[in-house]
Amino acid sequence: MHDENVREVFRIYIRELKPFVFFSFVAFLISAIAGYVYYATNPSYALDSLGGLEELAEMLQGLSAIEIMLLIFVNNALKMFLSVLLGFALGIVPLGFLLLNGFVIGIFAHYQTAESGVLFVIAGLTPHGIIEIPMLIISSAIGMKIGYVAFQGLRSEPVDLKAEIIRGIKFYLHWLFPLIFLAAVIETFITPLVIYMVSGV
Repeated sequence: MHDENVREVFRIYIRELKPFVFFSFVAFLISAIAGYVYYATNPSYALDSLGGLEELAEMLQGLSAIEIMLLIFVNNALKMFLSVLLGFALGIVPLGFLLLNGFVIGIFAHYQTAESGVLFVIAGLTPHGIIEIPMLIISSAIGMKIGYVAFQGLRSEPVDLKAEIIRGIKFYLHWLFPLIFLAAVIETFITPLVIYMVSGV
């Protein structure tokens, strides 16, 4: 009975979350296209935006596969959790986080397409990205939903911001957290194999 109640609570939350997920998806798509186009017009400046990825790559050098997987997992899980938690600031942080990531992915996709071809990009992003990108979009959507409730509170509407934050965190921990871990495992152990099969690199 308890499990049924939990599932029903999550179903209700998912219904409420849908418009925010749709908005987040559109925002991510637009930002990724913008990053792709920006690289075409300003390649040297665009590459500066990949500094964070280069820093992460340097951190991974010399680490074992398990250490790499854990570092990727902690990095992604922490950033997405903060995207949820900091949503109370009217959703500005999760929206900014989403737009920045979409923009960088767009730049990265164009750069790698020019350097190594479309197949390399598909092989490098799809195996783990098919999980990681939806988790990015959903975590941002949760943060923006919390931000919307905070905005309603500023307008003196009867809302419970604390309860909304708790709902968001519970949803994140129950659904997103394990999938972020799975994406990190795939990125570490499966994605390199797919890249090798496609390009031999």
